[in-house]
Amino acid sequence: MSDNDLTLVVTAHDETLVCGPTMRSADLAVNEARARGYRVETIVALDKPTPATSDYFHQPRFDHWERREMHEGDLGRVRNAIVPETKGRYIAFLDADDLFSENWLAEGIAALDAAAERGERAIAHPELNVVFDGHKAVRQNVDSSSPLFSPHLLYVRNCYDSLCLSPREAHLAVPYVLRDIPNGLSYQDWQFAIQTLSQGWRHLVVQDTIIFKRRRDFSLVVQSNTRRSIVRSLPEMAIDRVRDLAGS
Repeated sequence: MSDNDLTLVVTAHDETLVCGPTMRSADLAVNEARARGYRVETIVALDKPTPATSDYFHQPRFDHWERREMHEGDLGRVRNAIVPETKGRYIAFLDADDLFSENWLAEGIAALDAAAERGERAIAHPELNVVFDGHKAVRQNVDSSSPLFSPHLLYVRNCYDSLCLSPREAHLAVPYVLRDIPNGLSYQDWQFAIQTLSQGWRHLVVQDTIIFKRRRDFSLVVQSNTRRSIVRSLPEMAIDRVRDLAGS
């Protein structure tokens, strides 16, 4: 592993024109991080891309990004496969139809560095998740060490989105499980949050940062909700153990 501070991975499958704003926001955030002195590796993971998606990302305008062809067919498996090959101390993900604020990467790195100096193992999340397009909502994230957070919330909702910024070791220690939507098992990020909390990772919130989540008609979230999918049964969520999760 090199001395890169961050690896940013954009994952793409069947997106085309909506990737323009996504990649623009990614480049702006990368430039801001580099202006702050951070070293950033940038990768586009093309997972079983449609021909149109492949053509879109092979435009010369994206030649400053490393492109990797993947054949996983699942977002979690793509992340599991690519993390061991990354060179950054930290990993950030961006789906090819989402966006984030220009300051997200720089502020996220700074927050995790500060946590490490305090002796904390932490995973960073933006202050706000703004959902747009097919559905509109604004969600404010809550730090797992806040008195407003209770691990019992994890029985009914996923408290932390997958577009986090985390130490590489967190993803190596807690790989994403396989999604099985036809059988009603989904929400890989929900399980990742539960398992990292149980292993002592704090989920912190970075003030004044935003991730914009596009909700398409046939997104994985919509498919999971339609199937009434649930997170897998986990020993950490047993009624006599849930209170022991970090932040309780």
